[in-house]
Amino acid sequence: MPLSDLSDPDVLLRKNWEARVTQGADGTPTLRPHFVAELGPRVWLVDVRDDEELVGSLGHIPGVWRAPMARVGEVAEKLPHDTPVVLVCSDGRRSGTAARYLGALGMTTVAALTGGMALWRSKGFGASRDRTVLDRFLRAPEPGHGSDGRPLDAGRGAAHLTKEAIEGHVGDPGKVRSVKLAALLLVEHTSCVDGREDRAILGTPGGDAGELVLGLACVEKAGGKVDTGKMPSLTRAFADTFGGIYLHTDNTALNRLARALQEDRRLEGAVAHLHTVHDWTTFLRRPPEALRTALLDHLLQPEHVGCGHLALAMRNADQYQVRTELITSFFEAFYTELWEGAPDLEWVVLGGSHAEGAVANVTVEGELWPFTEVPMLAPSVEGVQMFVNHPQVVAYMREQTARFFTSRVDHLLPLGKDDASAMGELLPELGATQAGATLSALAKGLPLFGIHFAPDGTVSVEASGTV
Repeated sequence: MPLSDLSDPDVLLRKNWEARVTQGADGTPTLRPHFVAELGPRVWLVDVRDDEELVGSLGHIPGVWRAPMARVGEVAEKLPHDTPVVLVCSDGRRSGTAARYLGALGMTTVAALTGGMALWRSKGFGASRDRTVLDRFLRAPEPGHGSDGRPLDAGRGAAHLTKEAIEGHVGDPGKVRSVKLAALLLVEHTSCVDGREDRAILGTPGGDAGELVLGLACVEKAGGKVDTGKMPSLTRAFADTFGGIYLHTDNTALNRLARALQEDRRLEGAVAHLHTVHDWTTFLRRPPEALRTALLDHLLQPEHVGCGHLALAMRNADQYQVRTELITSFFEAFYTELWEGAPDLEWVVLGGSHAEGAVANVTVEGELWPFTEVPMLAPSVEGVQMFVNHPQVVAYMREQTARFFTSRVDHLLPLGKDDASAMGELLPELGATQAGATLSALAKGLPLFGIHFAPDGTVSVEASGTV
């Protein structure tokens, strides 16, 4: 298999890390807050500040480990040198110095949190002032264990998740990241409900891409046929309005794509030397311009689409009530912009095959408002996956999507402001139909759980039947 190493979650993490890390003029590697907020237990968050700062006005990231600047060299002593480490301070300066120092000691995957806790909080992410952090000094992990102290793959291959396992998962502060809803509207993405993510997510079927396609299908129900020639403008406007677009593929689709590209005579000279995940993902993120038309011929085929929700919609257009041309024209617009270097388009590769053990609906207390803290939840529970859906957040976002289509880009579409009410009704209705079809195909028979976050920080998990 040309991409066999894609089944390794560590390889995937490093590829996504490489795609996101930036180097400052002084050589400091940095990662932006929204990426750090999503990172799972394969990454170590290490705060280099002193006691009073950790529990002071800025607080600290829940689940963080301690290594004060005077002892930061211990990071290289206690962790393997290829361990992914994100360093945190108040404004990014001390952590940047620490990152350069650890790099000089031989650590290969280390970065500072851009802007430190000040930027983290200004982007709407949650912080804690719990004094128990003062005793969380960095310690060497047991082999095969993550930064949370638990085995990374203990449950892999298990059939179904239990209520007790999920309670333990959501009770771990390192597995949940909160973000204010206003920040979500501006900078954060909705990811797919897919359980193969190893990072904290806000889930909806297909993520941002699925929501855009859903909206376009509703436009056609409300107003008439969408001109797919305007898809580049629609895609760019969606990214500009909502802060970006998330789209994922997976190793199964990428393996099929790699084989197809190797057999395409138009590409044989360009792909013959590609063997590893690094080779292929680097090539696919920025292919030579002369090869892009040939690549699109393959990328627009359902068998090469790694998002199960969108692939199912392409194969079952009548059931999903969406024109296949809407999806393929979106893919073409997305990849074209990605290849031109658009920084707000996120293309993620997920490893392994679907092996979810539960479906979880995540809710919070009361009606959402811009300053509601929404929990982002890592869907991997000790190696067992679960589909994660945020129905309240999705409903709120779809209200904004209706406004987007009827006021922001109505000049590109066969509808206007008078259609806002119809769009507001169509989006949840068709969204439920599409989500039901996807879960029936990918999650039939799985236990269903409700995970509820109360204002006082307590979390309850309730079983609610099966899919």
